[in-house]
Amino acid sequence: MPAKPAWYSKIDAVVSQLQAQSRPFVDRATIEFLLGVGRRRAQQILAPCITDRVGSNGLADHEQVIARLRQLAAGDDGYYERRRRRKVADALENLRRERLEKPRLLVEAPLRVIDQSFHDLPPGVHLGAGRITLEFDEPRQALEKLLALAMAIGNDFTRFERLATPAPFSSAAPQTAGRSAADPAPDAS
Repeated sequence: MPAKPAWYSKIDAVVSQLQAQSRPFVDRATIEFLLGVGRRRAQQILAPCITDRVGSNGLADHEQVIARLRQLAAGDDGYYERRRRRKVADALENLRRERLEKPRLLVEAPLRVIDQSFHDLPPGVHLGAGRITLEFDEPRQALEKLLALAMAIGNDFTRFERLATPAPFSSAAPQTAGRSAADPAPDAS
């Protein structure tokens, strides 16, 4: 079914505005303005109600136009459009309510985490071949450590791959986040 025009939801307000007018006729420009439609659609709406003409412009009886708009509003199309809009409004309201009831948890990120590297990961973050372990005392601390690890991975993905990729069935020493077996040992001199 094609989308319904936006003016379906405004018909009741437009009828109220037309009833407040003292003029006994309605022209195309008035319908264009009140409904926010184009020239052609305004002419289509007014066509069954036109009782007189001034030049090429059709004039419709005020009461007939109101009756026509009420007919459109009461018809199946108007009913289904109002119901569809009500459903959308309800869905948006439910999303808003959920967001207020269950706000997204944000982790406060210190500036030092931007340049996070593997050699200075927070204590309790362990990265090995095919394994990541995390030690924490409270959930927020876990999130902070996960963020630090994610930033370190983003800053040096090649090293992450080297540290985290399981070795193919070899007896090589396991790699750790601080220093891997592939990294040279620091000089003791």
